[in-house]
Amino acid sequence: MITIIATAMLSMAAMKGDPMDNARKAFNNCMIEVHNVAVAEKAAPSAFIQTSDSACPTERAAYKAILVKSERSYGSSLAEAEKFAAEEIQLLVDSVVTSFNENIESGAKLTPEK
Repeated sequence: MITIIATAMLSMAAMKGDPMDNARKAFNNCMIEVHNVAVAEKAAPSAFIQTSDSACPTERAAYKAILVKSERSYGSSLAEAEKFAAEEIQLLVDSVVTSFNENIESGAKLTPEK
């Protein structure tokens, strides 16, 4: 039992230092901040979609770079790796846009990851 707990704790500690997860979290948290500001300002959904497409350029670029590097390490071509990275980034953006559409009326805000 203690071994399982120790293994779980070591696994969780290792995840905290994962560069890919850190890059994803930084991009996600930036997008959450963009969401929360837009909800507070009661932005139009169409305006938020435009904003979300170009938001967080530094975090987006860092996340894309690490995704591409990771995919290339598995043998993917540059084109395949870039396509994968674009899809992963778009999934995150789409999730925030969906949340915005659900939260604009109630004014609910998202909580950043820790």
